[in-house]
Amino acid sequence: MLVVLATAGLAGAAELERLAVRETPAGAEVRLECSRAVTPAVREVAGEAGKLVRVYLDLPRGTRVAASVPRLAGGAGPVASLRVGATAPDAPRVVVDLGAPATWGLGRGRGGRVVVLRLAAAPPLADRPAASAAAAPGGDAPPAAAAAGDAPAPSGGGALGLARPKIVIDPGHGGRDPGARGYGVEKHVTLAIARRLAFFLRTRLGAETILTRTDDRYVALPARTARANAAQADLFVSIHANASPGGRLHGIETYYLDNTADHATIRLARLENGTAGAPGGGGSADLRYILSDLVQVGKMDDSIALAGAIQSGLVGRLRAAYPGVEDLGVKRGPFYVLVGAYMPCVLVETSFLTHPTEGRRLAGATYQEAVAEGLYAGIARFLAEARRARTL
Repeated sequence: MLVVLATAGLAGAAELERLAVRETPAGAEVRLECSRAVTPAVREVAGEAGKLVRVYLDLPRGTRVAASVPRLAGGAGPVASLRVGATAPDAPRVVVDLGAPATWGLGRGRGGRVVVLRLAAAPPLADRPAASAAAAPGGDAPPAAAAAGDAPAPSGGGALGLARPKIVIDPGHGGRDPGARGYGVEKHVTLAIARRLAFFLRTRLGAETILTRTDDRYVALPARTARANAAQADLFVSIHANASPGGRLHGIETYYLDNTADHATIRLARLENGTAGAPGGGGSADLRYILSDLVQVGKMDDSIALAGAIQSGLVGRLRAAYPGVEDLGVKRGPFYVLVGAYMPCVLVETSFLTHPTEGRRLAGATYQEAVAEGLYAGIARFLAEARRARTL
């Protein structure tokens, strides 16, 4: 069934001209058509047990809504209803209320004038594993996008043969440590990507996910891997955004922990490590790094394999939708956030915030979701290969 809510054709500033929802074999699609390209910010609202109950699509400030667009309309499939409101007089919001569990993805067409929210029906909660929420440092509950109990049962073994892999996702920086600055701020970008990645891992893979931070707070680097060790995690993935002084560099690279003499890598490591507690500062920090380097020798092959799978998945996903994506490869580096991890661990530099094209992409929700999908594809590939290796 196709429910057409409105059609209009006004020139000038961006305007929501048409809104429609239709049922699909997988669930439903909500389609927004605008007079010019827009990039909505997507937000989620979760109810009991982390079940997704509502999705917001916030259109850019200044976007108008055609007078013929109804402010309330019925839905289709898992969509119970659509509402058009505003977060400010010039900032419209499309509210998608769900009547059944669902997961979502975002697509765009016609040069960004068309935005499609795809909703896939999820199994009933009774068919899913019980919740096992894990709080972030300071006692925060997981974000809605990574809430426990909202994942279908996995179809097979997980990381290293486990039935349900436990993955710690580390959004780089936070709080008083903003990280790189460019067309966006690293600490905000990494948290947005981490939330989406956690959601994909839970709903598509049945993994248990833990975020080292769930909001804009500072978490010391040693505490991040310590949390992963305490949880006896199977994988540790630290998400970052790159920067270059001249703004010319662009591309994606993934690192595993190792000593290196490469000057460019050392410079990047200094930026990500910060000035406190990093290797080279002497005392306990250096001792901790040396001991961890020895521990990681036993995990090196798995860390390299994880880095390769993530790099391939991320580059492949982004190249499918965006031109000019540069593959900078898998590298080794002295990243302090990886120090102390007793499991395969990697650090991903998702893109350069300082590049005119790549930075603008990375600051937007659509590209952030594509990054999360690429990271998910890489992790899923690594887990599948780990399962196959155990059966040989």
